[in-house]
Amino acid sequence: MGDTRIITASERNVLHKTDSGGMRFQLKVPLPGLGPALTFTAKHNPFLELYKIIIGRQTKVVNMTAQDQDVTTFTPNNTDFHHFQEFWITWYNKKLRMGVGEEEQPFLEYVMHTDFDVGYVQFNTMSRNWAPVEWIIETSPVMLKKIPPIRLEERLEWVTMEDNKLPADAMIGGFEDEPIYIARAFHNNSLCPGKYVPSKGMAFLAWGHREHVKKDFEILCGYNAKWIKTKLNYIPTNAFVGGRSEVQNEPLYIGRAMHEGNLLPGKIHIRYKTLFLPYKGKEVEKSNFEILVIPQDGIPQAIPFDMMQEV
Repeated sequence: MGDTRIITASERNVLHKTDSGGMRFQLKVPLPGLGPALTFTAKHNPFLELYKIIIGRQTKVVNMTAQDQDVTTFTPNNTDFHHFQEFWITWYNKKLRMGVGEEEQPFLEYVMHTDFDVGYVQFNTMSRNWAPVEWIIETSPVMLKKIPPIRLEERLEWVTMEDNKLPADAMIGGFEDEPIYIARAFHNNSLCPGKYVPSKGMAFLAWGHREHVKKDFEILCGYNAKWIKTKLNYIPTNAFVGGRSEVQNEPLYIGRAMHEGNLLPGKIHIRYKTLFLPYKGKEVEKSNFEILVIPQDGIPQAIPFDMMQEV
């Protein structure tokens, strides 16, 4: 896991903004029946509840959008709530999936019935002061208390990775058995966007039909951006420039797409009308993808590029 945060008993409803489609957390429940829960809320309205997962030896999914709030029950394997138990959870392709620890197979699979996109996860701490439920969660790009929405002004910036310590405001770019981040590094006279995998401590770039490993790289940090769907060479005017190609210093953009159940970030090269993803030693090509964009007032962009800084 990356940087973590403990939710205390006094924080009864902590709301996290998330665009990653997946996360990991640890949970400790000292007494049965306390019913700690995750509530997923809508991207366009963080107070519109979509689904609630009540966690326990009988874990329940509640469809909050149904008139009678339909409830579906699942039974997790190998759980011991008296000690910290790790879980993973994903939500994409209209399915909620949840599993225990390093188990690849989920114990919970639930078809999502609403067309609203999930934008926030709320951690409900149903605790007694003398026996608190404890959460340890990975730090999200944005953390909000349950207050009226605010505009986030933090601009995107590249931060050099040092001592394998992930910056607190690093932007989650997707997931590959764990949350992964957006990185870039020099390769063959290009400044190439790719992915950073925390468990491996390395960045990975797609170039020349191969995946390349980098020890020296930068991490994208900040909040003021979003992902939108596009394809081929349809590039929004406010697309975020993530690097430069070795071919005439052409701009490279940051994209992401699903591949073999993973959400992977990589580089978009408009000359080839393609998103290139690094994955298992190879360069994977996608013609339909999401692209990272910034507010219109963030244009023009100035990205320093020195061809002599090859890594």
